[in-house]
Amino acid sequence: MKVQDKIIVVTGGGNGIGRELVLNLLTRDAKVIAIDISKSALEETVELSGDKKDKLATHIVDITNKAAVEALPNQIISQHGVVDGIINNAGIIQPFVRLKDLDYEAVERVMNVNFYGTLYMTKAFLPHLLTRPEAHITNISSMGGFLPVPGGRPFMGHPRLPSSS
Repeated sequence: MKVQDKIIVVTGGGNGIGRELVLNLLTRDAKVIAIDISKSALEETVELSGDKKDKLATHIVDITNKAAVEALPNQIISQHGVVDGIINNAGIIQPFVRLKDLDYEAVERVMNVNFYGTLYMTKAFLPHLLTRPEAHITNISSMGGFLPVPGGRPFMGHPRLPSSS
């Protein structure tokens, strides 16, 4: 997909890879809607966008909040017209500890952001994207999902192998 003059939504746009995606898309003349849970991180992304600020909009959204995500497409479309693509980039990692030492709250937090956040965004935007002549959904994932490291990914690590942390 050529992104020039397209409207692309990027989750996790307040820092890291998400911020770099936002800034890169702006250099390619896309209009970008950056989503993040952190207002200050989004403000920093806006400042870093320099003379491309006019092509960047931000929305503070917790992607683990299904109701907030379900309301997001209508909010964005009413303000910006259409959405041509979404990049599900927001993600977190669990503490690097053995599975026996990993509490359920940490597991649930990772699953809520990495799995449910991606699912909610995709389900919320899909009906609109299907009406577009061309639209894309991109999901960013950790290499840990493809090549687990013992002790580094407690969901996959062998309990008898030494921890890498």
